[in-house]
Amino acid sequence: MIDILCVEDDFIASYVLEKQIERLGYRLIGKVGTGEAAIEQAMELRPDLVLMDIKLEGKLDGLEAAQCLTTDFNIPVVFITARQDAELRRKAMHIESVAYLNKPIQLKALRNVVETIYPNVKMKRILLVEDDYIISMLLEKQIRRMGYEIAGKAESGERAINLTREEKPDLVLMDIELKGDMDGVEAVRQIREFSTVPVIYLTGNANEKTRREAEETKPDGFLVKPVDMDVLKQQIRGIIDKNKAI
Repeated sequence: MIDILCVEDDFIASYVLEKQIERLGYRLIGKVGTGEAAIEQAMELRPDLVLMDIKLEGKLDGLEAAQCLTTDFNIPVVFITARQDAELRRKAMHIESVAYLNKPIQLKALRNVVETIYPNVKMKRILLVEDDYIISMLLEKQIRRMGYEIAGKAESGERAINLTREEKPDLVLMDIELKGDMDGVEAVRQIREFSTVPVIYLTGNANEKTRREAEETKPDGFLVKPVDMDVLKQQIRGIIDKNKAI
């Protein structure tokens, strides 16, 4: 888990960053709006990373605060700014251990920067295939709490196949009864033609025929709705940990 301190004096920008950090599965341990407060909080909280706006209220701007954080505390800093100033960027990149992102921050760009700084904590990504909106939201919330990223969400087998091909998730949670002409089992059959991604089936229909057809696709798990979240958590972590060890 990556602990992040956010230094941003604009309320809306700070809120957006907080939500992006949450979506990526990192932990926000503090939010401040000045360079002075950033240094104080860094001394107290010892974050793994600081997201630093350059233009800040107070005596210290983001460049000066970042110089202190990187030199005195060896904390990596990622600058975030709306200013398209070549000279400013040059000054920022002269500070050791920093990256530079322009506002508005794109989620993928932020993830790429963090994973470049901490390559060993690259987040595992899960594709969620579920056509019930409420169940989908509950599963998404649980997955994010576990520290995984949602690689995508699909309501149909066709969309699940396309997302698997495009996003290359580390795991697929597959409902069996889906919208459209293709059910989850057939979607997995087609996915197996180009991918060995682990699959956990979720279904409200646990009859013998359904289970037999599902087992033909060699899934890594089969859970009956309503899904026990503790059991789901154990299965996901078991699969992710097994694949880490390979």
